[in-house]
Amino acid sequence: MSSICRTTSNRQKSGSGRFFSRELPKSLLVLDDVWSTHVVKAFDIQCRILLTTRDSSITEVVSGPVHKVTLSPGLSKEQSLGAFAMWTERKVADLPPEASLIYKECRGLPLAITLIGALLKDHPNRWVFYLSKLRQRDMRRIKKMLAYEHQTLAEAIDMSISNLDPHNSKYYRDFAVFGDGMKIPTAVFCTLWDMGKEDVEDTMKTLSEKSLVYQQPRELGFDDFVYSVHDLQMDFLKLTCPDITALHRKLVEGYRHNSDGDFSLLPNDGYIHWFLLNHLLKARFYSEIIFLLLNLRFIESKVHVTGPADLLHDYIRYGRIVIHENLAKKKDFERFISINAHLLVGSEKPDLMQLALCQPSESEVYKQAYEIASGVCHSKDVYLDWCNKASVPNACLLTTKLHKGSVCYACFTPDGSKVFSAARDSVVKLWDAHAGQELFTFRGHKDSVNGCSLSANGQYLVTCSSDHTVKLWEVDKKLLEKIPEEVTDSPPIQEHRNPSPNIKDETTHPMFQDVALSMSTSDSEEDNAMHTFTGISRVVCYSVLEEILIY
Repeated sequence: MSSICRTTSNRQKSGSGRFFSRELPKSLLVLDDVWSTHVVKAFDIQCRILLTTRDSSITEVVSGPVHKVTLSPGLSKEQSLGAFAMWTERKVADLPPEASLIYKECRGLPLAITLIGALLKDHPNRWVFYLSKLRQRDMRRIKKMLAYEHQTLAEAIDMSISNLDPHNSKYYRDFAVFGDGMKIPTAVFCTLWDMGKEDVEDTMKTLSEKSLVYQQPRELGFDDFVYSVHDLQMDFLKLTCPDITALHRKLVEGYRHNSDGDFSLLPNDGYIHWFLLNHLLKARFYSEIIFLLLNLRFIESKVHVTGPADLLHDYIRYGRIVIHENLAKKKDFERFISINAHLLVGSEKPDLMQLALCQPSESEVYKQAYEIASGVCHSKDVYLDWCNKASVPNACLLTTKLHKGSVCYACFTPDGSKVFSAARDSVVKLWDAHAGQELFTFRGHKDSVNGCSLSANGQYLVTCSSDHTVKLWEVDKKLLEKIPEEVTDSPPIQEHRNPSPNIKDETTHPMFQDVALSMSTSDSEEDNAMHTFTGISRVVCYSVLEEILIY
């Protein structure tokens, strides 16, 4: 198509345009799966065009008005349930509860919905069986009876990969090194494959044309793409990967080469600062994890990109890897990040080395900072050493900044692992007491939230506000039980980690939505309260939840 487009002359386009506008004024030209501006230019012939593409920027060359319609890459819940109803010859209202759960596990993937629907046609009582297999990710056990030659869901995916040339097949299988649902920037593949940006984009274009990779532009300020693979396809890649440890080592060595062996010098590619320690763990480079967790230069580099919460979670995740003689050093670094967390968020961050010089003189953080500061005597940097700091006690364990307004009230959960905080920004936040990371946002009040109280069983939360209302909220038990992953004595740990917001955008990509947390997005104004008590004529300043009975 591209070669034809380049040879299309302006005279030919002009003639075609007059023909369509005069002879076929109501015609509609359909261009499916367009990837090049050359195609758009060639068919811009003064008629209405319906164009499908995954790169909306190519429409910028169109001479007439453009109306963009964003389509979901997966089936909606209603569409999926409708498909199940059609396969099983029943009404949507008559479908069992497992139908919705199967949709959630498949994330709307049309291939999976179709295959499972075909299975249910001949075995309409196996809803629970297929749901359990999806949850176990045991795809090879899910048999199908479609008329074409796919004998399992895994084979259906394998057929798409087998149609690739050997090089692209190898590149695609390398996706197994990443976690589920990750949006990986172009620069990461440049490192993994030792390849230029243009070559990576050409490879990804081929894979996306085969519907094996989902490609979308990166957020504003970047001129490249991010790439993702559906969870079911990712499961297949991991199941068939011959040596996952070697694959993680390949990625780690690529970044080691790019940083001349010093991971503190890694450039920010929107990925590696969040997941380097995880890849080191899967590569079985345990001693390097310990070294980086206790290295002030690397800590400075990581905090600048990820902020303090992810780093504190790393100390929890990989804490047991740190051997006994280094536990005191680990505690020094953990305390240093915890008490300065509120200063290390946002775009304007203080000099971390100067903060480290304010630590106790016996602290490992201070010792490394002093050594670094002593070695910059020939640079323009100037550091101050606090001489009488030993006379100023500090019993603070954690400081975090999650609200946009001043905080009015806070209370612990019964086990002390989580904190509810109410503030003048009209929201209540639930956050982790160890790392200071936000877990959920309760929205609905229209003015300052002055107080909050949790029921004894941890099931309900009551809040009071200057908007003259008291709200009752039902607290998801899973939120109160949620803890950061911790490395056990027998690595490796679980695959799933909280990804960088730059990688996983839960608000715009239906394939990766986490339904349980969908109400906590920053731009949502939805009231997620269980009940609102109104009719109060004055500002409500305090509320206590003693007991609640639900009939």
